Amino acid sequence: MDDSTFGIDEGFAAARKQLDDINRQAQQNQARAQALAADVDTLVESARSPRGEVTVSSKVGGKLAGLEFGPAAEALTLPALAQVTLETIAMAQHKAMSALAERSAELFGEDSDIATSLKSDARRGYPSPGLES
Repeated sequence: MDDSTFGIDEGFAAARKQLDDINRQAQQNQARAQALAADVDTLVESARSPRGEVTVSSKVGGKLAGLEFGPAAEALTLPALAQVTLETIAMAQHKAMSALAERSAELFGEDSDIATSLKSDARRGYPSPGLES
């Protein structure tokens, strides 16, 4: 066997290994993406107003999944109840988007493009109103 043939075989073997690694990584990314897509459909986060007047549940993307008023809501004026409701909705929406961003960081890595993008989207599209939940 001449040396040039041996070198070509090694080159093909190295290329094959590299392609196998790329394929394996693609399959892992596909599985991660499917898991994250499932989380988009199932993730629900809740927030409660500081004195318990309102509890809100939100899905990813801002869709409300639940809204409950506690007994303390009766002590508020309608404008005050509207304001605390809006703030609690915003907190639940922020928590849902932040949870999705954290999940993406778990799946793809803290510094991955998708985690960075989702964190930015959560801050920009669903800013935290600063309520304690």
